[in-house]
Amino acid sequence: MMNLEALQKRVQAIDPVQYGRSRNYSNGAVTELGPYIARGVIDTAWVADTLRESGWSFFQAQPFLQQLAWRDFFQRVWQSKGEGINQDIRQAQEAVLHHQLPGAMLHSTTGIGAIDQALDRLNDTGLMHNHLRMYTAFLNCHQARAHWFLPAQWMYAHLLDGDWGSNALSWQWVAGTFSNKRYCANQENINRFTGS
Repeated sequence: MMNLEALQKRVQAIDPVQYGRSRNYSNGAVTELGPYIARGVIDTAWVADTLRESGWSFFQAQPFLQQLAWRDFFQRVWQSKGEGINQDIRQAQEAVLHHQLPGAMLHSTTGIGAIDQALDRLNDTGLMHNHLRMYTAFLNCHQARAHWFLPAQWMYAHLLDGDWGSNALSWQWVAGTFSNKRYCANQENINRFTGS
């Protein structure tokens, strides 16, 4: 854990332009500030203010600020809907075969190297890159055809930066229950962003 001074230095060192260019890549310029935001050590407004005070323009910082805004949006939805975020919000998840956690998630045996490595890292450190979270949710919801809720709970229990609003609503977005269309990934996309 970092103290507040070290956190401030880390935020001041963020290059939001590089973040915007590389954030979707598993080796991209991510900040790993999530655990500190999720636990209330720092908040998104403070991070945004610190970036502005470091001289970055809104345009330069926009990709980074958008991610902060998504986190805040999910929190507001959670505050508004409460326990309602534990149910399919807009429409039912399509083609669900079961309400279990696929064993491949538990044992890191999906057969996709980058995802299995990310699952191992999640188990070892409590960290997982956001894009790999989406791929994992995609495999659960659309390949294994599991309902999103139990796998989302499983991931949340492992995440160092887990907050239920962001986690549950991101899973619902991937599952297509909180958006007009579901999120889809393919091997080409996974290879591009993970280098595998």
